[in-house]
Amino acid sequence: MLRRLSILSSPLLILLLLLGGFAALVSVFWVGFVASDDVTFATGGYGWIEDFPFVGGHGTIRYPITIPLALSFLSFGGNEVALALPSLLYMIAAMAIAFQLIRSVSGKRGAILALLCVITTPLFMVQGSIANVDMPELFYQLASFALFLKGLRHSAPARWFFAAGMMAGLGFLTRETSVFIAGFYALLFFAAYQKSRWQYLWIAAGFLGIWSLELLYLGLMTGDPLYRITIALNHDSSIDRSIDVVGNFIIHPALDPLLVLLINQEFMLLFWLAIPAAAWMMLSRTVPAQEQRLARLLALYGLAIFMATGAAVTLLPLNPRYFTAPAFVAALLLGMAAAHLWPWRRGLALLLLAALLGSNMVGAYVENRHSVYGVRVYAALAARLQEPVYTDPMTRYRAELPLKWHNVRGRAIASPPQAGVLYFWNPALAATPNSRMTAEQMPDFARPPGRVIAELRPPLDPILAAAEAMGLRPLIPSSIGNKLAARHPPVVLIRVVKKP
Repeated sequence: MLRRLSILSSPLLILLLLLGGFAALVSVFWVGFVASDDVTFATGGYGWIEDFPFVGGHGTIRYPITIPLALSFLSFGGNEVALALPSLLYMIAAMAIAFQLIRSVSGKRGAILALLCVITTPLFMVQGSIANVDMPELFYQLASFALFLKGLRHSAPARWFFAAGMMAGLGFLTRETSVFIAGFYALLFFAAYQKSRWQYLWIAAGFLGIWSLELLYLGLMTGDPLYRITIALNHDSSIDRSIDVVGNFIIHPALDPLLVLLINQEFMLLFWLAIPAAAWMMLSRTVPAQEQRLARLLALYGLAIFMATGAAVTLLPLNPRYFTAPAFVAALLLGMAAAHLWPWRRGLALLLLAALLGSNMVGAYVENRHSVYGVRVYAALAARLQEPVYTDPMTRYRAELPLKWHNVRGRAIASPPQAGVLYFWNPALAATPNSRMTAEQMPDFARPPGRVIAELRPPLDPILAAAEAMGLRPLIPSSIGNKLAARHPPVVLIRVVKKP
């Protein structure tokens, strides 16, 4: 019996159970294909498969995500799981680093509660099923942070600091915003924190060692070593945070980034609880020095990323996923604080965790997992039917990747419907002008007269379905009910008749 209990308390087993729980939550709140940046990264992955050696353009040049995607497609074929797998594995690896980092100073309880706060954060549960660059960037930054801490503990930190710089360099190759971690290292450098300033230069050396490889490759392939940087700085000059709202409250540039953390559903109560908890961890005399030191360094790292992201007013929209690193740090600090409270304020620790987990489940639940329902259905119909299926240009454009997976791109036609053809009407994309269809072209792609073959809509939200079955739908506030019900308008497959 004692042996069995000791096995159950094994740190590795605990970590595997927590990561398994995260994978289960990702599957429950699965989003998958979103026909956005994920398509860009997939294009980069296929570039390595079909056009080796590959360079790419904006998005497709992010090699630490596109090369793993190429390997995923080669191993598992073209599908949503293969598309999301590299980002999910990056996130799992980041969690494994964090678990060991927290366990080394706060013990198993601290590591468990910290990871519990991470895996239930809506941003991570949802993004875990989407091909993205945020999780790879987080992994490389966190690996850099962990190696840096390892170096602080050694009298000869050169190899650890050099390795930390290499990880930061790989993060920079993943996305240019990863350079924001330089602010964290710069502050410690100027303060000569625990090591002399010249020893900190090993971090810069490791960073430049990795970046120089990219500069050499791009110089040979394109003639411009700074090809990626040039693209990143010039690909979009239209960012305006007053327009690109992404669900945010836009009040003032100095306040808007903080409001993202405090109001957006991707974080729920996380920062409301984590900010005071982190302040207590950093300032309280009851917190052991080793834990307090880690809390302060984590907070400084998260704050450096947050401040740099918030200051990039003309470069970055206020998309919650740009605050992935601060959210990850906040969850770790909150878990550490709850673990420290546990022995003498267990009720308060349980209350904090219950409030966080409860709000997190609500935040993940209300996420719209059917934003591209029409695109998915169109690709599936084109694969199943034995004749061309016409649709509007934007639906056809966004369905390119799943059509490629099904090998039916030739059956999908973006052209005004003619008599006798099958036309797929997707009002979510055909009812308003967009980059693929002007207002003048809209009448050509309006719903045509004809025989309705099928009318499809996303499944009803489980809460609404249960409420309707029990006759309780009127008790649900309309503001909530409408948000849960209107996830995507119905789509219609029509056999077109001759227009009158």
